[in-house]
Amino acid sequence: MKTSRILLVASLALVQLIGCKDDPVDTDLPTLVIIPETYDFENVSFQGQKERLDQVEELSAYIKTANQTGVSLDNSVLNAMFQNTNNDGNGNFTFTSTKQLKDKCFELDQTLIESYFTMAVEASESDKPGSNGQAGRILSEDGEASRLFNENGWEPEEIIEKTLMGAVMYYQATSVYLSADKMEVDNENVEEGEGTAMQHHWDEAYGYFGATVDFPEDSENTRFWAKYCNGRDVLLNSNDKLGSAIRTGRAAIDVGRYDVRDEAIVEVRKHWELVCVGTAIHYLNGALENIGDDYTRNHELSEAYAFIHNLQYNADKVISTGEIEEVKSLIGTNFYEVTSDGLANARNLLAEIYELEDIKTSL
Repeated sequence: MKTSRILLVASLALVQLIGCKDDPVDTDLPTLVIIPETYDFENVSFQGQKERLDQVEELSAYIKTANQTGVSLDNSVLNAMFQNTNNDGNGNFTFTSTKQLKDKCFELDQTLIESYFTMAVEASESDKPGSNGQAGRILSEDGEASRLFNENGWEPEEIIEKTLMGAVMYYQATSVYLSADKMEVDNENVEEGEGTAMQHHWDEAYGYFGATVDFPEDSENTRFWAKYCNGRDVLLNSNDKLGSAIRTGRAAIDVGRYDVRDEAIVEVRKHWELVCVGTAIHYLNGALENIGDDYTRNHELSEAYAFIHNLQYNADKVISTGEIEEVKSLIGTNFYEVTSDGLANARNLLAEIYELEDIKTSL
């Protein structure tokens, strides 16, 4: 299929160049941008991003151990993993890396995440069942699983993991690596394995997406944002729209079509934001469907709240900061005391802002 697409583009180019035999040849046609069906480019490297995603996975797995009664978390461990102390999270990572999460985290939210660590530790020290006003574990309805919540029903593992997805991955990809500072750089000198500085910066943005180079053909081996992109694909066509925008930008850089690159940046930010808000709405719907089940409702709301918060990190975001806060206020900060009307109103406001009214109950 990839070959046929390239041949089609080449054929169209030939028609453009030849035209009718009596027509003059236009030698000033712009260079064609040939877009592969996967991230099939030369000199692609995003190892640093992969390592940071690995760190989030292992930090999250550590927090999740406290779902079991009697397991208490250690704040020094959480901060060592956040800062990657001694290049191995002070012995808490299963691998070594010179990368860290904290220095790539949106600066104003570094202390927020650290406060979430404290919340997780304090909740984990409870030996009582979780309830309104009481941190602790709550059993699923079938009694097969338990989750840790703070006194307001916030699930530390989900709040922390999803906030890191926003404050590190989404922020770095959409607002740092696709910014003018990272794009208006050298695109002539190739470093073997990494490409030019501009190509490498684009690849690093892709690395924060969480997909293999075979995405979207490989939609199974995904994590973090790529996993949620795939999860929203049926209704948002996000695998094609976001994936195509990302590949278009890299292909445009390869042939020096910076006008096409800049158009692709707009599309990447737009469709990544739609994945974020679509996922927030998805979890609000889940909470509405399970409004009377503390275990499930609080879990769904912890994810929804974090994804709503994450909408702020996109430099071209559709939603305003005030609207983000309005949506949060409609939910409230105590997940035990939410109402169906409040959750529906939060969902409806998001759907209105992003013109998703026709699919808001299906996401």
